[in-house]
Amino acid sequence: APSGTIVMGGVWTVVEDSSAEASSGSADSVSRRPHLLRQVSGDEGRASNWIRLVRPVLETGEVSVRFRINSGEIDPSVGIVFQVDKKGRNGYLIRISGADDELVAHYLLSGKRRDIKMEALKAPAAGEWHTLGVRRERTKIVVTYDGVEKMDLRDERFIRGTVGLWTEDDTVADFAELKITAR
Repeated sequence: APSGTIVMGGVWTVVEDSSAEASSGSADSVSRRPHLLRQVSGDEGRASNWIRLVRPVLETGEVSVRFRINSGEIDPSVGIVFQVDKKGRNGYLIRISGADDELVAHYLLSGKRRDIKMEALKAPAAGEWHTLGVRRERTKIVVTYDGVEKMDLRDERFIRGTVGLWTEDDTVADFAELKITAR
């Protein structure tokens, strides 16, 4: 796993994106391929796998990440966790559920998920890149999918914490271009 992170389940690794075109620069430069964060396997018996950053700690801000689901039989799902406490037990989770064709907002309380809101959303096809984003302004939470606002809700349970990435069950997924902006 990358430095500055805490693995909360699963096996996370940084890999070179072999599907991307190598960038070309001058004749003297070395071609580079972008790197991805891949959740490659889950822990037996765990319903979810996630990794969180140690920093930054946010109150108000935005988080977005590009993702692609490579495989998953039980519920191919990915998400963003945010405003998570130091122990990783309390905070928020926004996830795309492949089994239920839903975008779901949860809060985490003592490590258990509780639903806040659900919206219908066609599950992404395996291998397709999409972008999931969350913006927090005081008590307002706005969720975007591929740049389009999909969910607007209010919740004030948690106001400060770190950010992470999440998968469900046997999902194997790639994450790229994680952007975190404090406001």
